[in-house]
Amino acid sequence: MKKLNKILFAAAATAMCIGSSANVYAASNTEKLTYTPVYADTFSMSYNDNAPRFSGIDAATEYVKTQLKQRNEQFDLIVTDWAPEEGSDDSAFDTINKKLTILSDDPAEGPYLYMCSTNTVSSIYADDGEYLSYSVKYNTTAEQENEVTEAVNKLKEAPEFKAAMESDAYDRILWAYDTVIAGMNLNDNVIAPEYSSAYSAIIGKNANETGQIHLLIRLLQEVGIQPSLYISNLRSITNDSADYHVLCLVQVDDIFYFLDPVWDYEMGGNKHRFFMKGYSDLDNENDGNEEFTHVHLFQIFNIPIETILDGSIVAKNAYIRSCEDGDVNNDGEINAVDASMILREYALLSSGKSKSFSAAQKKAADIDGNGITDAVDSSLTLSYYAYVSTLGSENAPESIKEYIK
Repeated sequence: MKKLNKILFAAAATAMCIGSSANVYAASNTEKLTYTPVYADTFSMSYNDNAPRFSGIDAATEYVKTQLKQRNEQFDLIVTDWAPEEGSDDSAFDTINKKLTILSDDPAEGPYLYMCSTNTVSSIYADDGEYLSYSVKYNTTAEQENEVTEAVNKLKEAPEFKAAMESDAYDRILWAYDTVIAGMNLNDNVIAPEYSSAYSAIIGKNANETGQIHLLIRLLQEVGIQPSLYISNLRSITNDSADYHVLCLVQVDDIFYFLDPVWDYEMGGNKHRFFMKGYSDLDNENDGNEEFTHVHLFQIFNIPIETILDGSIVAKNAYIRSCEDGDVNNDGEINAVDASMILREYALLSSGKSKSFSAAQKKAADIDGNGITDAVDSSLTLSYYAYVSTLGSENAPESIKEYIK
């Protein structure tokens, strides 16, 4: 029963831990996945009295980051003078991991750096803090990472990159997505480290799903977008055989959206089938093909997707870049569906859950112009729909804003 609980927790964490920008993992025993740290047997570790001590999590995180960038395979540290946030039971190790996956000014850090290695970490509590012992295997060398940086810098000299940087987040994400697919040569060996890095994708021109997504994450960080790794379609919860699918999420307007360039490529080129999608419409352009249908990890246990993701920081619907007042689903009509969506957004916000509207939808939902999305906006939208349905569109006001004047 304890093992099942651990697996259930890990499956739920796959979807939910991105709320703190933490890296995503597939199950409690994930050593075969080349980007996931796990706790080792704490009783087998040796204690080094000379391990450096760091006061607070921030200093400790910077030290770990430096060790990873230098490709040191073994290092220890002691974290002192810190306490988990109120209501959290995270260890120093957990907290460092979360901080490691937050976007920084250096695009070679954050989730990108975190995916460069397999970390086995032992953790015990010392008299004056938490003792951490890292044993690390790397997919690339520091020299190879320098080659990646040079290749990425060449991409950034292209006019497409410069145009994207002068535009909004949507165009910047689109540049990264299109660039990965344009250069994709997909290797079907899903676990081999030599195919599991951005180096494999951009230099070796031969990378598996993990390597392709690693490059995507690097390019997203280059354009200032917070990414997060995501795992779906896990066939074996014990990891006796590696069989899973790797994709990515990106954060825009404080909400995460799905990106899956690998399956877009495998379905025959880049048609943006899986670009900036929510959990409810991620597969609405896969032509009903079961081979390219995402199965979220908690669904293995017959847990409905809404149970885990509804009201979470993961978007329910695809990103909407622009829309007219009242037409929050951008289908060209203002009707009861829009009113229902506005009311749902109000309910989410009122209950302290994460919002689901993009910035454009939020603006379009604020019918009375008071700066908030509430039941009044929903009621006005429904009233307008009833009015137009009765009067006929040819006699209707030019806009919903004209109607409420």
